[in-house]
Amino acid sequence: MTVPTPHLHSLSLLEGLIEEAELDWEGVLDAEAISWDTGLPVGIVRAGLSRRPMAEIDFLEQVVERLKFLRRTRLRRDGVPYTQTEIAEGAGVTPQWVGELLKGRAVPKLEHAARIEDFFRVPRGFLTATPSQALDRAFRERLETLQAQQLAGLKALKERYELRKVAFRGAPETLAKMQALLEVILDDQQGDRRGDQQVD
Repeated sequence: MTVPTPHLHSLSLLEGLIEEAELDWEGVLDAEAISWDTGLPVGIVRAGLSRRPMAEIDFLEQVVERLKFLRRTRLRRDGVPYTQTEIAEGAGVTPQWVGELLKGRAVPKLEHAARIEDFFRVPRGFLTATPSQALDRAFRERLETLQAQQLAGLKALKERYELRKVAFRGAPETLAKMQALLEVILDDQQGDRRGDQQVD
C-alpha cells in the first residue's frame, strides 16, 4: 500500500517560490521551526524536506506524542506547562481521561482532538494529521505568507510609482520576477524623465 504524500506538491511550490524570489532556503525551510509548527520530530521533518520516506507511527502513539509536545512547548503565561486538569477543562473532558490519553490507554475521538487543538490554539488536525499532511499544512502556510509578502511589495511598488493598476496573469510563483521586472522598467523610465528635465 502506497502512503499518500501530499507534502511533496506543496514543497515543490514552496521551493519554486524560494528560488524565484531568491529567498533564504534555511530561513524558510528551517526544520526546527517546521517541527514547532507541526509537532513532528526534527528528524521526520528533515526526511520530509529531503523527500525521504517518513516513518509512520501508530495513530494513538502519534496523538500522545504530539499532545506531550504541546505540553512542553505551549506553556501558560507564567512559563509552566498546563496541568491535566486545565487541559481537561479547556477541552470539556475529565482530567482522568486526559491522564489515560497521555498514557496511551484512551483513544480520542476527532471531536476531543479538535477541542484539545482549540485549547492549545493550534490548527485542526495538529494531533491527528499524518506526517505528510502536517508538513503539507506547514508548507502551504509558508507559501501563503510569502505570497502575501510579495503582494504587499507589489502594492508598495504601485504606490511608489503612482500606478493605478497592474494586471498580472500567471502562477503566483512568478510574482517575484514580475515585480523585479516592473521595478527595472519604472526605474529606467524615472531615469529617462530626470535626463529629459536636465536637458531642458
